[in-house]
Amino acid sequence: MKNIKTYLTHFPVTSYLEADILSKETTWRIMNYIRQAGAKGITAEEITQKEKIPASVVYSTLKELYRLQFIFLYPREKKGKGERRKRFVCERSTWGKYGIDEEFDAALKVSGLHERITEEIRQPVMKALRETYDHFSTKKELQRFLPTKQTNICPNCQRSHEAMEFFYATLLRSVDLMITESDEFKKFLIDKGYASDEQ
Repeated sequence: MKNIKTYLTHFPVTSYLEADILSKETTWRIMNYIRQAGAKGITAEEITQKEKIPASVVYSTLKELYRLQFIFLYPREKKGKGERRKRFVCERSTWGKYGIDEEFDAALKVSGLHERITEEIRQPVMKALRETYDHFSTKKELQRFLPTKQTNICPNCQRSHEAMEFFYATLLRSVDLMITESDEFKKFLIDKGYASDEQ
């Protein structure tokens, strides 16, 4: 089963508890299977049958993943009539989510920088995202990379995690190139005393 495209290949770990559960190979198999199941989720029984993992391991892993908010339960009111089994959905399936030091993040918020920076980059970023989508949708050789439309809409956030990851990966790679390789950014660092112009 391979329905959901992956654009980012890292997974941030922010605690010892997360590191412990993610250190197990079976956890990754279970997480990937839930992720591929999309927005409708999957039951523990289905995972056990498909992945040939002991039921006790599946249930204990799901319990920990749920406790750490890596997954959530598909809303009961949205289930089909008569369906009683719990269905698990990947909450952090935009595997590109990252961690920022809480104290630093709070400083950005208190100073108002979050809002100002977001507002300043909003229009150029949206323009870049539209151009990216148009480019991929009009080039036949690139269309296979586009997220699947009208499917896998998360019942929690009402958005496609797959599409969010596609655009996030586009921006992340662009920012990475600008910061690590552009002469303009290096000159900025030199000016602020954070780099040397020595060859």
